Amino acid sequence: MKKTAKSSVLVYRLERLLSSLYSSEATCFYQRSKVFFASYRQQQTELEQAGQRWQHLQDSAKANQAARQQARQHYTELQYQDEKARLMRWADLQLLAEQLLQLSEGDNHNETLAFSARLLGCLQIMVPTAKGQRELVQFAYKPLYRIVLSLRLLDHLLAQQLLDEPALLSHYQLRNRQSPDDCPYRQHVQLPLVMAILLQDIGLLHPQAMDIIQGELAQFDSGRALSTAERQRLLSISTDASLVLLQQGFGIAPYKGNDKAERELYFIAQQQRLQWLSQLLQLNPADKTLFGSLLKVPQVYASIVLPGRQRFNYALLPKAALLMRDGARRNEYNGLLVDQLLRITGLFPQGYGVVFIPLGADLQPQDRYEFAIVNGLYPQKPEHPNCRVVSRQQQYRNTGMDISLQTDYNLYFKVAREQLEVLPEHRLKALLNALYQDGEARYLRKLLPRCWQPEQFFHEPAHQNLWQNAMLKQN
Repeated sequence: MKKTAKSSVLVYRLERLLSSLYSSEATCFYQRSKVFFASYRQQQTELEQAGQRWQHLQDSAKANQAARQQARQHYTELQYQDEKARLMRWADLQLLAEQLLQLSEGDNHNETLAFSARLLGCLQIMVPTAKGQRELVQFAYKPLYRIVLSLRLLDHLLAQQLLDEPALLSHYQLRNRQSPDDCPYRQHVQLPLVMAILLQDIGLLHPQAMDIIQGELAQFDSGRALSTAERQRLLSISTDASLVLLQQGFGIAPYKGNDKAERELYFIAQQQRLQWLSQLLQLNPADKTLFGSLLKVPQVYASIVLPGRQRFNYALLPKAALLMRDGARRNEYNGLLVDQLLRITGLFPQGYGVVFIPLGADLQPQDRYEFAIVNGLYPQKPEHPNCRVVSRQQQYRNTGMDISLQTDYNLYFKVAREQLEVLPEHRLKALLNALYQDGEARYLRKLLPRCWQPEQFFHEPAHQNLWQNAMLKQN
């Protein structure tokens, strides 16, 4: 994919990463995994049979040397091709994980939060909503979104001393952001976590899983609601398939070097990484502990705020917090973990378009509204999102300030809408049409929009730097 004038460097890098996860190219993670599930069992059978034939000829006194040599060459070639494919898959997975961490991790805590907010915001704004793009969302956008949330949630739990896993704490205390290649936390915790989430849903590509989703004759809509029994069976098959891909399709990367002691330490570390990955993939959704829900809670949040559900409604995305808390009350997942996640995200997802009443020089609310985009994690209060203002006097701009948006001036809330409802209808229509050529048709009877979708605004390269430093003020 060539970088064009239609994308900033960040958006270009993100688009490249998304296409490496899912595209029509045979080299993408999705296609490689699909091929593995379709052919692995047959390839292993052929390899086993070739090995048995070679062994049989070795043991047979009647076999001639040429037949033995031919059988050995055939077996060796199959082994070579199997190992070559495994190493290629491993290199791809390692590269994908590294590329994601390069986008989400900074040189310090604040930079990491800014990078993560930027990545989450871009994913939210760029995600396609068309039904035909469902697989792209499922196997590219959602995994990346869940990875970033899980990374920040794990950081938060360890920083707040809420997680008492000794190995995690030990690596966290040795964290070195300036030297990622030598950082124990990055190498032994973050990289395996990223890999586990990339593998988590890929088991859905197993033929038996596809039969449940689409039907054996592909007669079902892949977006249909599954019965409880179907969901449980699908989860079991998918988890087992992801584990097979991890253990047989990737395994342990080979050591490069000649130092025996270093080689032994390398394989110990690789084995620990494989065990950690397996542990993450086998987390029981019914486990309500903090560690047990570490991947589950971000997964649920991402499934709400990104398209894919039957009833996806952009205007209602801030209700994700309410849905999450309802699930915690029903004991579907850990309530403390939900609270900690919402402490990071607030009520409004990153990249969400908010409409607000600006304050004048006298700090009094004006009789108009402007647009902003949520661009920061850890809001002062969950209902007060950190935002970048992107319009002024009804004109879009790319040099706005950052604000902590109060409920009284956020049109998502009734208390703010009531302040403008007193304006005459022609004035409200004029406000709409100042920002939209089809303002009246777009909102029909809702002359006071509760939110706005910034996809078209963000399409302009000059509008893609929503996370550059700017002065912060209250509004």
